[in-house]
Amino acid sequence: MIKLVSELIQQRDAQTPGSLYYWTQILFSYNSNHLEGTQLTQDQTQELFETGRLTTTTSIKFDDALETANHFRAFDQILNTIDDPLSKQYIFDLHQILKGGTSQDWDPRYNVGGFKREAKMLTGQQLSTSAAEAPDQTIHLFCEWNRHQYTDLADFAAFHKRFEVIHPFSDGSGRIGRLLLFKELCRCGQMPFFISSDRHTDYLDALAAYTADPGQLRHLFATEQQAYTQAVLQLNALETTSK
Repeated sequence: MIKLVSELIQQRDAQTPGSLYYWTQILFSYNSNHLEGTQLTQDQTQELFETGRLTTTTSIKFDDALETANHFRAFDQILNTIDDPLSKQYIFDLHQILKGGTSQDWDPRYNVGGFKREAKMLTGQQLSTSAAEAPDQTIHLFCEWNRHQYTDLADFAAFHKRFEVIHPFSDGSGRIGRLLLFKELCRCGQMPFFISSDRHTDYLDALAAYTADPGQLRHLFATEQQAYTQAVLQLNALETTSK
């Protein structure tokens, strides 16, 4: 999807209002953060993207607003580095962007920009890979992944599931994993997508059931990929009409 990436970067640099880049930034950040419990609405996410500030009478957590804005920067980072191989340093840099300046950034227990220091309980009562094993397993996963050019969504589902089981960070592994998914789909010439927070239960169920039913996660990915494809086509048609 080099053409798509080029289009997104061009729209970003031109600051094109209402473009695919504009809506991808807003919806990707809103949905990925909302999957993790962030309370900002889509309208607030849009306002933050457009103006860099929030005007609201309701109480908002500082970290929620900052991580939403940081996700905009993290998405720009993956656009700028689409062809870069995955590595420990790559995800450390991405994690530092996502969590930079938050309360966790100042708390050594979270080790922002570095591997977790204790295992995490995942959905379905599954314990993630131990902190001691996470570095080697992450590096091994990336070494295996970087060797090939993938075309089947089943491969991306397997990669995403493995990354989330390793859960390399104390917090933010889900968002980093979904950013990597978007990046690697583009790198491998496939249509990217993001997961709607409306599919929160479906997403968690598919991850939890992956060992017994890997097709469930692949099907979810295919559905979300189709939705993003439709959005691309609609926005391109509107752009063509307006010219």
